[in-house]
Amino acid sequence: MTERNLAFLDGALKDKVALVTGAGQGVGRDTAIAMTQAGARVAVIDLNGDNAAKVAAELADHGAPGIGITCDVSKRDQVDAAVAATVAEFGGLDVLFNGAHNLRVVTSPFIETDEELLNTHLHSGFYGTYYFMQAAYPHLKVRGGSIVNVGSGAGVKGNAEHLAYAATKEAIRATTRVAAREWGKDGIRVNTICPAAWDTPGMLLGPASADEATKQHMLSMIPVRRFAGGDETASVAVFLASDAASYLTGHTLMVDGGSNIDAGR
Repeated sequence: MTERNLAFLDGALKDKVALVTGAGQGVGRDTAIAMTQAGARVAVIDLNGDNAAKVAAELADHGAPGIGITCDVSKRDQVDAAVAATVAEFGGLDVLFNGAHNLRVVTSPFIETDEELLNTHLHSGFYGTYYFMQAAYPHLKVRGGSIVNVGSGAGVKGNAEHLAYAATKEAIRATTRVAAREWGKDGIRVNTICPAAWDTPGMLLGPASADEATKQHMLSMIPVRRFAGGDETASVAVFLASDAASYLTGHTLMVDGGSNIDAGR
């Protein structure tokens, strides 16, 4: 992959405070690093406390140490505590990135999708996003802020055998639009990114965990004919969180190499 010049992101989040969920690995980790590099102080939120602490310490190599917070995003009391701890540590909150989602089982035929699987996705994905948005709202409106939620092309297109995952991701996109309409007057912007095919170690889905035949099939559906680096999704999240996107709200950005060009949205 050609080296990319991301100098425009330098200082994009200077003096901002960001909270990143699902930041213990994958695109959440990449986003925490990118936001730190852009000047933010970052709270690393993850169900795995060891991973959260590790990434928080790692951020020191990219600008400033973060804080690691163990949190089950499906539990409102833990979400409230995580937001309170972030504000207490850094003195406020400017950016919320909702990346947490339990992806251990994603595919299942519609007729075989039971309530347990559906609830796993809804509680970790939709409810986690909803809880953090509500908890963050009073702090974000103090000085204006940005929320970046994570959707998926699987939801936009309605991929077969992805009922629980796709329905959850589309609920998150709807939540984004509703909040953008209601909270714009409070100086809060809300957008969704739909990443695809991250070539990122630690991901439970995607090219990093696929066999060669599957990788080639995945590549054939991506017009740019390569997988994304984690920083390519993260840099879009930084842009949306920054003042460079100050007139952009309520939208979905497909960060997918063109793989969802034909998807109506």
